[in-house]
Amino acid sequence: MDTPQESPILRIVPFEQRAEQRPEAASEEKIDRLLEISTIGDPPRDALTRDGDSGRISHVRAVRLGVSSGAFFPHTATEHVPLAAARLGITSIELMLQAASEYDPAFIAQVAANVRAAGVTVHAVHSMSQLHPMMASYPRRAADARALFQRGIEAAATLGAEVLVWHGPLRTEVATDDGWERFIALTHELAMACGAAGITLAIENVSRGALAQVRHVVRFATRLGEIGTQREVGFVFDPFQAAEAGANPFMMLAAMGNRIVNVHISDYRPSDPSARHLLPGDGTLPWSALLRAVAGSGYAGPLMIEGPLGIDDAGIARVRETIAPLIRSVFPFAPDANRVDVPVTTGASAMILAEPPPGVLKGIALFNERHFYEQHEEIEHEWHAERGPIRRLYQGLLQIGVGFHHATNRNYRGAVALLGDGIEKTSEFRPTALGIATGKLARESTACLERIIALGPDRIGDFDPRMIPTIEMAPS
Repeated sequence: MDTPQESPILRIVPFEQRAEQRPEAASEEKIDRLLEISTIGDPPRDALTRDGDSGRISHVRAVRLGVSSGAFFPHTATEHVPLAAARLGITSIELMLQAASEYDPAFIAQVAANVRAAGVTVHAVHSMSQLHPMMASYPRRAADARALFQRGIEAAATLGAEVLVWHGPLRTEVATDDGWERFIALTHELAMACGAAGITLAIENVSRGALAQVRHVVRFATRLGEIGTQREVGFVFDPFQAAEAGANPFMMLAAMGNRIVNVHISDYRPSDPSARHLLPGDGTLPWSALLRAVAGSGYAGPLMIEGPLGIDDAGIARVRETIAPLIRSVFPFAPDANRVDVPVTTGASAMILAEPPPGVLKGIALFNERHFYEQHEEIEHEWHAERGPIRRLYQGLLQIGVGFHHATNRNYRGAVALLGDGIEKTSEFRPTALGIATGKLARESTACLERIIALGPDRIGDFDPRMIPTIEMAPS
């Protein structure tokens, strides 16, 4: 079993990369495996205290629920989406243009009137990718596609949107160096046009698109200096699309850095990949960790529901049941609240949590049930999501669990290595952190490690699993 290891080789630090970090300096296959998720401005490790209250978690932005018109497609026409969203109590929407006629200025004017009447705001307009083959080899087709895209920019401006979503070209269109350079040049042109209209061009990590993999986003990010400013060009983060492409959504989010301007939410079920864009909670995506990661990224906009909401209130009720408690676990206000004016202290929200996030709690329960493989997967999501020093505690917990997994499977080398690493990290947070009795866990795990070493590789089968401790919460 693999377990997360800190990489000393590469870091995602948006968006200034040293020469040895550029994609041309390493094989594409290597890039995804070597990235360390990090952020600008992390304090030096030796400047952090780790005992007692040091285990509390701070996050920096507000997230709230919004809805894409795709959630109402095809039973609700685009122009009727503002009222449909308002009826569900959602005030921030994304409008997907579903046909060439919906780019018409007269149609957009009618939609704008409906937006005002419904009392909602349009955060984003989503272009219809099939209508914009701007890298087509036939010049007239490409020119027509570009002209229609300009209509999309004008539509976004008319509707008061902040963002215009673009899928970008297909992966096959950027497979060569020439295709990639054409993509960069086209993105620069579109970003300039969007910026001139007061809109941000936002490229989505769609599974069939140019930015489907983490390494593609990293490669693109190194060119942002020549493509456009933060106000002119950014990213749409879609965890469903990342999962469908087989990409790590947490690494995808980190690679996008401080350029995330829109977020789509729908679920993914790997056992049934044909069931696309499920409602959050109907698949297997780790929403607790994902929302914490989005909040920690600095994104301050709405989470646009893309899963099908149906024609009644049942769909939105299910989404709220899944997502609302998770948002409240990060922020102390209603998840649909249209507010980003959170109190700011030294550049970050003062909101502090003093207990483990849901994924860690679930992992602890699995650890105590001796399901060590499963606890590793649950806690790893939270390790990916967290940006603060507490992530080393999460890593320590899951490494101890993986160590015991190896011990019970007679893997001496794996048990010694993982238990040693996990005990070291967990010990940094003694005696307690997030209400976890870290000192007790480290002490009892050390006794197990010493016993395993005394037995040696030939007798590890004699290790008594009844020695394995449980993870306990410290008395309050």
